Amino acid sequence: MLSIFVSGLNKHTGKTIVTAGIAGTMQSLSYSTSVYKPIETSGVEVDGGISSTDISAISNFDSNIKTSISYLFKSPSTPLAAAYESNNTKIDIQKIYNDYQTNIQMTECHIVEGTNSIASPIDETRVEADIVKTLGLPLLLVLNPKKSTIEDAIMGINYVNSQHLNLLGVIVNNYEENSFYLEEKYFPQFVEEYTNAKILGTLPHYSDMQKLTPETLIADVLNNINIEDIFGLKIAKLNM
Repeated sequence: MLSIFVSGLNKHTGKTIVTAGIAGTMQSLSYSTSVYKPIETSGVEVDGGISSTDISAISNFDSNIKTSISYLFKSPSTPLAAAYESNNTKIDIQKIYNDYQTNIQMTECHIVEGTNSIASPIDETRVEADIVKTLGLPLLLVLNPKKSTIEDAIMGINYVNSQHLNLLGVIVNNYEENSFYLEEKYFPQFVEEYTNAKILGTLPHYSDMQKLTPETLIADVLNNINIEDIFGLKIAKLNM
């Protein structure tokens, strides 16, 4: 089964662009692909309801990618706080498991995207890491050197290891190889040197996200991310 969970160490690391890029790439390689978000915060009001900005972005990127979501909250707070603010809603991890099981029947490739961070509380006793455990998925961690220091990365990866999660590796997003800031420039190298995490690829800094095309993002994924290692398979089209 081609399934992964994409998470980060904090908000705004670029999980959705990584998810869209990988999903769009797999779809372009003729693997039917779905993206499932158990929880999303920061929903926007549209026509009297709440719309998911992340799911909308992925659908706009490639309408063939099947998308679904279990809990959507307007509040930008952590899922636990956002649920409290939404008529004291309770996030049910069994519902998330059931929705995921339904979702994986639809396509060959399945990507689950987390919310704020791997340690975000989802109820009074659980955090996002517990969703990863419940679904039994390998974890792909998205790090952004403009949002996290190398110290953040080391502590975050140590936390992931303490939770006994199956960490596939790290994607460094928003990466500037020739950055003036040395910690950014050498961020992938430092992650591998100071942790047990493998760098599975990078995505560059995009100066204008509004002008980013699916073709450009897919090309960057194919050129800079090890798709075969992420999903543990040989893709014939990539080895011709």
